[in-house]
Amino acid sequence: MSQPGLSNSTNPPIVPIASAGTNVSGDKPARVMTIQSWAKRVMNIVLIGETGVGKTAMLNLLANVCAGVPMEEFEEKNELNNEEGGSTAGSQTNKPRFYSITSANGHKVNILDTPGLADTRGIDKDKEHQAAIAEAIKTNFDVIDAVIILANGTLPRLGAATEYTLTTISGMFPNSIVDNIAFVLTMVSNPSSNNFTRTSLPKQLQNSRIWPVDNPFAQWLKYQKELLKDPPTSEDDLQEMLGSARRGYNKTLKMLSELFQYLDKCRVQPTHSIFDLYIMSTDIEVRISNVIAGMTQTEDKRMKLKKLQEDYQTLGHTMTREKYERIITSPVYEHEDTGSEHNTLCVAGNCYKNCHPGCSVGFTMDRETLARMCASFDETPGVALLKCRCKDCGHLAEDHQHYRSKWVKKVKTDKVIDQEVLLRYKAAKNESDRVTILMTESQKEIKQFEENIVGFEKELTDLCEKYNKLSLSGSFIGYISSAISLLTIRQVTLVKDGSDPEAIDRMAKRIERLEKKRKVLEEAEKQRGRKK
Repeated sequence: MSQPGLSNSTNPPIVPIASAGTNVSGDKPARVMTIQSWAKRVMNIVLIGETGVGKTAMLNLLANVCAGVPMEEFEEKNELNNEEGGSTAGSQTNKPRFYSITSANGHKVNILDTPGLADTRGIDKDKEHQAAIAEAIKTNFDVIDAVIILANGTLPRLGAATEYTLTTISGMFPNSIVDNIAFVLTMVSNPSSNNFTRTSLPKQLQNSRIWPVDNPFAQWLKYQKELLKDPPTSEDDLQEMLGSARRGYNKTLKMLSELFQYLDKCRVQPTHSIFDLYIMSTDIEVRISNVIAGMTQTEDKRMKLKKLQEDYQTLGHTMTREKYERIITSPVYEHEDTGSEHNTLCVAGNCYKNCHPGCSVGFTMDRETLARMCASFDETPGVALLKCRCKDCGHLAEDHQHYRSKWVKKVKTDKVIDQEVLLRYKAAKNESDRVTILMTESQKEIKQFEENIVGFEKELTDLCEKYNKLSLSGSFIGYISSAISLLTIRQVTLVKDGSDPEAIDRMAKRIERLEKKRKVLEEAEKQRGRKK
């Protein structure tokens, strides 16, 4: 069977897991349920967890137990492999994949296995995962029964990676789904090894159902490997391992019975709101970019006007109306929505290029993927992907991003100086009076620029408020703050490990970009607070 996959342009195939009935040759009787049966004919589950908590092992456990396979006949399902090579520090789960398990009771259990979040390859890769998860949920499910979150139950407290994962998850789902979210704590061999506390969860998830488990599938595989060792493992050790696996298996059957009874009672939730929230979050990113662009351009005009004034005062240069109007009428750039079409845009300071309108690469938030696949870039031997130059604007690949919008140039077309002011300007008796008139008008223009930014901030605030009301997290700022915390920890690790200076610099720039976004959001919140 070929390995399933998912791109942004194609739907993931449904991967059927081995049937619960007779084997291929038909010489075995049909299986019977080893856990308590349930009523729902179809269950749709989204499986989420941070990197390294054992999602593939959990899928194998579910595939075997649901099919009525006893522990002594557990088999590893190769079709469940959703892993890519590399360090376990990065996300091992490659792409969202959709599995369909036929249970011994004849019912279907459909599971969407998602990429691990808190990926050490960067915040861009996590955004890529988020986009893929939202798209895969929309593609595969009209409704979902539950979201099952896997977490390492042995950790003494909620680490930055886990906190980030939970914050991200909370931001992806609407608050209507809160009763459909449950946790399975992995690697918990006994009650004393369970260090996970409810208070470490986000407040909105503290009442969620939680089940600890020490996956007997992993224990059984380890026992089987020990049997084959040469020299052989001692009989006492083997018996201890087997006994531990059997005790874990019996406890797990009870746990899974409870879990499926919970799933049976969950009220199904429509999935359209999940994708709507994702689109809303990308709209917020665009509004943030608009505010930052507006601030940058306003400050640029302010500085030019100030220099014009200083040149007049210190150098005696003539401050003519033409020079003033040239500054005031210089174009401004804003994002304009392009619907479902996405484009490769430059986000470097003072560059507002639409480098690849209608980019044919599937929508991605991962800049390395963009650098590798977008026609705006050519790979250069010996040059890191993010350091490749754009053929259109000349800036680095790391300064480019996909948006469902484009930069548009807006030029001030109305009269820069109204008729009354123009008459006063022409009637002025000397240069000093004319300068005074222009300086007064320039202050008015700067004030207008700043009012435009306030308008952008209001749009941003209104959208964030709508997002906060709908999302389980209740805060877009919280997601950004959590991401900053995670990246800051990784930055410290990079420095401590003596990593490549370029990698450290890239991490610093990511943090700087996020801090700028957070500042914009916080200022917009302040503006809203002042008006209440």
